[in-house]
Amino acid sequence: MDWVHGALWGAFGGFAIEAVDYMIAVRRWRKLPWKVGAPSLNDPKATPAPQGGAGGATQAGDDPVPGMVAYLIAGGLRVAVGLGGAAALTASSGDAMTPWLAMIAGAGVPYVLEKVTLFVPFLGGVAREGFKVMQGQGAAEIQIPRQSAASPPGVAPEPNPQEGS
Repeated sequence: MDWVHGALWGAFGGFAIEAVDYMIAVRRWRKLPWKVGAPSLNDPKATPAPQGGAGGATQAGDDPVPGMVAYLIAGGLRVAVGLGGAAALTASSGDAMTPWLAMIAGAGVPYVLEKVTLFVPFLGGVAREGFKVMQGQGAAEIQIPRQSAASPPGVAPEPNPQEGS
């Protein structure tokens, strides 16, 4: 399968997940998906999103509740991420890819990327001493050993016999 077909099947997989979310919201919650206030529509403890007045704000000072436009943008992004992920997988292993696998990849890539971001630290910047890594509330630093000018890259420098005694 070529990467274009894999990408299209991946986009369908992303769309299929959006359709399942929509069906869960309507059947289980009897509400439109953007009116269910839960991190996951499968969450049994979820409560409906608060209904607000003008502008979608619930009370003075509260953030507005995302509406249909935000939900559609999120759905479009899920389809696009599924398309790109399935295209990348198909391009790297086109002979082993089938439409079913490309669709599953398109449905699963957004979830996998979400979980990867929990394990990969966010690089805040590069300082002279090393990379500054931002994790949680504090910042850690990763030190990168510097190569001496006398040794070529990838070769360990010779030990100095005068330092050992």
